[in-house]
Amino acid sequence: MVAKKKSVNPKTNQHKEESVLVLTGEHSGDLLGGDLLGELKHIRPELSFYGIGGESMAAHGFESLEDLEKLSVIGFSEAIQKYSYLKKLLFSIVDEAKRRNTKFAILIDYPGFNLRLAKELKKIGIPSVFYVSPQIWAWKFKRIFFIKENIALMLTLFRFEEEIYKEYEVNAKFVGHPISKRIPEKMKKEPQLPSHLPELDEGFVIGLLPGSRTGEIQRLLDPILGTAKLLHGYMSEKKKKLVFLLPNINSKQESYIKKKIEELQKEVPDIQIHYIWDGSLRVMNASDLLLIASGTATLEGLYFEKPMVILYKVSWFTYLLGSLLMRSKFIGLANILSGQEVCMEITQNECKPKYIFEEAKRILENSRFRNKMIQILGQTKERELGSTNGAKLAAKEIAHFYDSIPEDIIG
Repeated sequence: MVAKKKSVNPKTNQHKEESVLVLTGEHSGDLLGGDLLGELKHIRPELSFYGIGGESMAAHGFESLEDLEKLSVIGFSEAIQKYSYLKKLLFSIVDEAKRRNTKFAILIDYPGFNLRLAKELKKIGIPSVFYVSPQIWAWKFKRIFFIKENIALMLTLFRFEEEIYKEYEVNAKFVGHPISKRIPEKMKKEPQLPSHLPELDEGFVIGLLPGSRTGEIQRLLDPILGTAKLLHGYMSEKKKKLVFLLPNINSKQESYIKKKIEELQKEVPDIQIHYIWDGSLRVMNASDLLLIASGTATLEGLYFEKPMVILYKVSWFTYLLGSLLMRSKFIGLANILSGQEVCMEITQNECKPKYIFEEAKRILENSRFRNKMIQILGQTKERELGSTNGAKLAAKEIAHFYDSIPEDIIG
């Protein structure tokens, strides 16, 4: 492959601006895109970026052609309702890419739309970099063949994803998860926790994390608070101090959560439960054990290497549908990345205080078991998340990819 020469304006001896299409359909992708564009601007100032994104990407001079909110799709029925709009949007983007003589595309997550877009872009000679692999390891594994055919470079957040792609001869590079950079930055902005939290020799700090979505909170708050009550009673008999920390970012559920806490405190006056607004990372960092809703939060728990009991309770329709489609044996990301059930997953009808309590008690009382769990989580974090700036590594891989594109493809 012949390397492409950089376009230079002979009068100014400066790099000529070259258009790059960047597209995401979700706010999480916009955050990733913002970090990425910030890094790319430093190492490839001749590139200009347009497409669809949000405020994080716009902060780096990105030109968005459509409101990011319009691409938001939640659930199967909404996807059907928006099908005609999204199809029309896809082909208008292809036309715009052709009009601007676009050099290549960076497609961030949003796989249902972006994979189809990559196929159409390839037809007109525009190669695509895909940033954030679709979860082919969980469902729709056959997508890997589509990706091999239509994606020029896949950038993965987890190392095991790169290994899967390489087994199928897909050009993939592991760049690391942005969580490694974001968590320390966000923690600085979170509120301070109550002082005088117990040390391990006198008791435990337990993080109660019922999730951020309304449905999660409604289903998991009662089992979690019920477990707190059982743990408090048990540890009080053993003269061990417990402090419970319950963070929340869902303003609509704040009064509901506070009411539930007050009810428990009336029933058990000496129980210590502290409600904390937007402080989940500090809570995780301070806790000895997390009772936690399955989801991204378990990835944050993995980052802090904290023992967890992972809770998952959804509608039976969603659970049964997921059971049919899921390839992974596990639900929690910490377990998926570890390749084993390091942290117990308690689901559906078993998601009750008596079952959660037994596992929590085991972790708190058995230091050997707890330390082994911490060790495996630490090894998994180092292997799968990386400890460097993922956006910077992604930018370097994209710059290298750009430099290697032959002139006869994009010139």
